[in-house]
Amino acid sequence: MIASTSLIDFDLLHIHKKMKKDVHGTDDQPQTQPLKKDTKNNRPAFYTRFLTTSPKEAQQKPSTNDSSNSNKKLQDDIDSILLKLKRLKVVDPSYEPLEFDDDKTRLDTLTKPFVTKDAEREKRYEATAIADTAEAVQPLTDQENSIVDQLFRKGQSGQVAQIKNAIVEFKDIHRLYPETWLNDEIINFYFELLSERAAKAQGIPSVHCFSTFFFSTLQDQGYAKIRRWTKRVDIFAKDLLFIPINQSYHWVLGVIDMKNKKVLVYDSLGGDHDRMLSVFLDYLKQEHLDKKKTPFDSTGWVMVAPKDIPRQGNMSDCGAFTCTFAERLSRQQPFTFSQDDMVTIRRRIALNIYKKEL
Repeated sequence: MIASTSLIDFDLLHIHKKMKKDVHGTDDQPQTQPLKKDTKNNRPAFYTRFLTTSPKEAQQKPSTNDSSNSNKKLQDDIDSILLKLKRLKVVDPSYEPLEFDDDKTRLDTLTKPFVTKDAEREKRYEATAIADTAEAVQPLTDQENSIVDQLFRKGQSGQVAQIKNAIVEFKDIHRLYPETWLNDEIINFYFELLSERAAKAQGIPSVHCFSTFFFSTLQDQGYAKIRRWTKRVDIFAKDLLFIPINQSYHWVLGVIDMKNKKVLVYDSLGGDHDRMLSVFLDYLKQEHLDKKKTPFDSTGWVMVAPKDIPRQGNMSDCGAFTCTFAERLSRQQPFTFSQDDMVTIRRRIALNIYKKEL
């Protein structure tokens, strides 16, 4: 880039000397009188006068002293330099002016470097992004749907599957039709599957599942009636205790989280269940005293009825929600399901029961 600046350099030197003379009195000797202070703006009076007085104002209000004339001359010199700067011509042998056919071509040409950069950035981001680990409800395959269709065919009778004392017959499997209430047989069988998986799999919480009759017996007949139900299991050594509960024709899931010191009720209708939560804590105290022979330390334990959970949109899917809450909690997975998934979930439960595995 080539430019002639000798005249500008000379003029700037002239202005520097002129400002020095106005401030100090002469070019070479300092001013013997102290500068007056502009107390309002906290700067020397010369700078205030220089900054606030334009050449036009100076013509309208001519000064009678030399200092005003000097300021006018200095302003004229600055104006002269600015004019010369505007007239400077820059010569660049490699410069070629851009020509555009229309406004769109102009916009595309000027923004192309930025758009390309952003596209490359997005490509790198996608390559290095952490995959979403949220688990969606997987649809059944054609073969799996064919099996479920056979199970749902009406007119069948007899046993479908059995695990220990849990038995499901065809009359029970039909409860998994859409918008049909689930019964104790379906719930108990499914929770038995959860217990078996937890006992065999690694890397997931240890689980103990109570039957659907546990809470009603405890609440109605007291601890003495159910104290022997856990004679072969140490519930305090488990991570999670699942308690499926049917209360007034509505299924909810009771959970005792040993590791995090919580008793919870997951209700797809959003109930509070304070009484139920208190029964859970009382049960822990009595069980600990009976099995461990020492009082239960309830320090730090909390009672929770979570509200930010999936909600049912009808009056018949509470059982399917209860099973799915337990299945996701047993693997420490988020509740990434909704009412829209219930038909698929019901069919999946039927398949799980038929195959006797999750």
